[in-house]
Amino acid sequence: MTRRLLATLSLLALAGHSGAATAAPRPNLPDQVELGRDGNGDPCSAARYWNDPGAADPFAVSYGLTCRGATASRHLGVARWVRSGQSDAIAALLTCGAAKEVAVPALGMVRARRCFDKLLGLTTVETELIRNGHLLSVSAIPIAQGPAEEALRMLAGIPVKLGERNRTVAPVIDVAALAPAPEAQAAATAANDADSALQQGLRYVRQGLHMEASRVLNDGLSRLPPDAPIGTRVELLLVAGLADSNLRFFDSAESYFAHVDQLLLANPGIPNAAVLALKRRSYAALDLLNRRKFGEAITALDQIASQRAEPGQPLLDPTLIRALNQAPARGRQAAAEAVRTPDVGSLSQLVIDAQANWARSVALLAQNKPADANAALALADRNFEVLRNEKIDQQQVRWLEARIERQRARLLLRNGDRAGAVAALDRAVLALRRADADGATGPTLAETELERAGVLARGGGDSQALLANFEDAVDSLIAADAQGAVLPPSIEQYLDLLIADAKTHPEGKSPERFFRALQAVGDPAIARQFVQLQTVVTADPHLAAKVQDVQDLEREITRIRFEIASGPAGTDTKTLDAKRQQLEAQLVETQAALEGNKAYGAVNDAPVTIAELRRALHPGEAYFKLTKVRNYDFGMLIDATGTVIYRIKNPDIEVDPVAKVVRASIDGGGDKLPHYNVGAAYALFTLVAGPATDRLLAANALVVDASGPLQTLPLGVLVTDKASVERYAASRAAAPYDYTGVDFVAKQVSLSTALSPRSLIVARNLAPSAARYPFMGFAQHEPVPVSAEVSGRMISIGSNCEVEQKAIALLTRELTPINARELDRAGAALGLSQVPELIGAAFTDTAVKQRTDLDQFQVLHFATHGLTEGQWGCAKAPPALVTSLGPDGSDAILSFDEIARLRLDANLVVLSACDTAAGVSLSQARAAGQEEAGATLEGLVRAFLAANARAVLSTYWPISNAGESEQLIADFYHAARQGTIGEALRTAQSGLMANPASSHPIFWGAFFVVGDAQKPLLTGTARAAIAAASASTLASR
Repeated sequence: MTRRLLATLSLLALAGHSGAATAAPRPNLPDQVELGRDGNGDPCSAARYWNDPGAADPFAVSYGLTCRGATASRHLGVARWVRSGQSDAIAALLTCGAAKEVAVPALGMVRARRCFDKLLGLTTVETELIRNGHLLSVSAIPIAQGPAEEALRMLAGIPVKLGERNRTVAPVIDVAALAPAPEAQAAATAANDADSALQQGLRYVRQGLHMEASRVLNDGLSRLPPDAPIGTRVELLLVAGLADSNLRFFDSAESYFAHVDQLLLANPGIPNAAVLALKRRSYAALDLLNRRKFGEAITALDQIASQRAEPGQPLLDPTLIRALNQAPARGRQAAAEAVRTPDVGSLSQLVIDAQANWARSVALLAQNKPADANAALALADRNFEVLRNEKIDQQQVRWLEARIERQRARLLLRNGDRAGAVAALDRAVLALRRADADGATGPTLAETELERAGVLARGGGDSQALLANFEDAVDSLIAADAQGAVLPPSIEQYLDLLIADAKTHPEGKSPERFFRALQAVGDPAIARQFVQLQTVVTADPHLAAKVQDVQDLEREITRIRFEIASGPAGTDTKTLDAKRQQLEAQLVETQAALEGNKAYGAVNDAPVTIAELRRALHPGEAYFKLTKVRNYDFGMLIDATGTVIYRIKNPDIEVDPVAKVVRASIDGGGDKLPHYNVGAAYALFTLVAGPATDRLLAANALVVDASGPLQTLPLGVLVTDKASVERYAASRAAAPYDYTGVDFVAKQVSLSTALSPRSLIVARNLAPSAARYPFMGFAQHEPVPVSAEVSGRMISIGSNCEVEQKAIALLTRELTPINARELDRAGAALGLSQVPELIGAAFTDTAVKQRTDLDQFQVLHFATHGLTEGQWGCAKAPPALVTSLGPDGSDAILSFDEIARLRLDANLVVLSACDTAAGVSLSQARAAGQEEAGATLEGLVRAFLAANARAVLSTYWPISNAGESEQLIADFYHAARQGTIGEALRTAQSGLMANPASSHPIFWGAFFVVGDAQKPLLTGTARAAIAAASASTLASR
């Protein structure tokens, strides 16, 4: 417990120190070795385990086994070399079934048995043998039996390929043939799982992988049994809150911290309550820093950090006391000092003080108080210098050293010392590269490299060299797979440099670099759902292993590139370059193996090149990307003739209000239809299209990949020319709702939406559906009756969010069911006399999930309500679709992770919500049809794409229930009988635009297609069936 508390207080595990020297002969082995891949395909390694209670004898050797994956920070096995007379400690940790003698090549006869390992909290296989008066024992989980046997060979002194990480090691022992272990001890397993989640979450936070930290910690919380220790729950909640605060999910972070406050208040006597309360204050201060509440943060930090004592009272200064205790010792005192274990309490205070003073310096500099910021950083230096002299694994505090050096660089730059700032950032980069292998490749390193490149760029010099520095940093960021990372200001500087360089070198590398950099930028809310979907899709361990292989190879290639570029004189760059080429070949091979997996393609956002994207475009088609990067929006347009890159000239603080004005003029009038703001729509178009305007309007089809001002507003409703503004102004008095004379973007070009460049390529590479039937519909959910017995039952919505079933039941009554006639009208427009459908009481979440024929329909139409992210008061509840409530096991919710598991083969999925309950609160109204696009749409759309839909038709806001939207849907299906999906939508929208009564964007502007809109709606057998039905209808007339 003490070790875990120290780890969480300091955001690292400080436990572990230099082992004492021994005189007995033992294996001459490195501290860390590679053991090959386990049964899931994940590489495993063994590292010295200094504090193993099963090897307390100072002459023993112990290794902890870990394997890559969700449990990468957790020991999955322990390998030990102990004297035969010291084996009781191992036996005390294992509860085992009957043993079996097995012959293993090179080892001879060994004894194998299934056990429950109390130290690991896992069911394992123990393999052991006696050799030269010593017991060699390995206890590891069954899936890692191959690497475990390799560890046993290593301990026995048998040569093995310790440096080859990717070799496959097949087990000799048949685990299935062993007698079962006694029943696992659930409480011990749960405690170990919680500790594992906490340690891994802390490591991810240290690396800057806050999204992964949030995922792991929430998983740990969801697995905690009700009777878990309060302190364990508090620790997990605190780190989860900090991870979300780092992602700028402040509402979510606040809910975690509030839960902690409730637990601490209600349980004042729990073990280490004072330490947990200190942690709570520490994390609250860091949260205030993230919120840019610098004054409040300084006040909070002043109450946490130990203050330096006055000169006349040195013994009140804990840092000074610790430094005095580190004074050189002699004789017996020196011998004792050599094996001294550091005091946990003192180490905790040192780390807390160093981090608090660093944070104070950051906050003070933000308040334009450089002198005070320097003084605070000096205190952090003082704290850290004492920590540096402690007998701990210094790798585990490199992250803190890097933070201090980055802050020093900012202060030096503020003082005009650019060279000193670069030197400080070099030290920060070096500290991170000296950290453990995972820490050295996380986004924290990439962000530091970006900051360094930005400082170098301020001094001028060779522009191409400066751009190359930035490019390397962006590559590191991409290799780190930093979903939703908060980017440093220098990324804006890099993009501006690329825009300037492209003007003078139009055929140079800048457009490609610009495109790659934009693909490295992500929205945290969208990234959160993306990670959740990746978890669903990669549930297959072999697929997950290949995905991880790609990430590992990319990181190693990036590391070698940096070593080649920045290595000292005499570095063997030839050998390094050969290694790089070998890894790149492995990367190409592994990526090719993944490309055949359709579900993975939908959740793979690896960057693509301009050439790759251009090959996916059809003749006359263009790709328009608009990305919000900190304070500005950056745009680019790619077509067959070239690429335009630019920055919107006005900052977001000026552009976003214009977008809000346009959006409010669509659906912000309450019960009254507002006048559409044609002037604002034209002003916004000129801003976002910028220098790409002419080429954008010259395209016959446009793929839009946009964020920022177009996050909740479709490009199609914007106005392309000033003449439209003047025409509407002249006619407004006579016909205020007639917009037929307005040139909307959607009137001039066929539009579709891409979630990312990679997603478009994946969709374009998919063959059309081979399903037999054209259409199936789902509609008219049945509200749960008031009399239903649903109170008290808790339903898991996902992401560690639970709500009472009665809350869902209430929502099903407040949301008016969408009439099934929408399905009939759609089917009739396709030429179908009968429509397969699941409606009313039959339309339950369980009925949808249990159907085995969903992949037999080329179009699936869901006329139901969408629930937005956070609908239930849980800040991270994922989006979902409303259904009817079925028998046991049903919850009236089809969540996006359940959608991703469906087996489809659809050309198109239609999500239609065209009725909103009157008198519903704003939050509930947003649930009724996705009032605002964003992460909710992203999650639901991606889920259907992951389930093997080529495209999804959805809406930005609740669509009209007055008939116009039904007409649009009918027109769409009728037009789609012959043309492509994109052409059919444009035809349907144009019909409403041409009618004065329906020309307002509220009636037609909400609809958008994500995915491959260039594919036909119906193909093969299904299309033939529609043609036959039409011929039959004509013949009967």
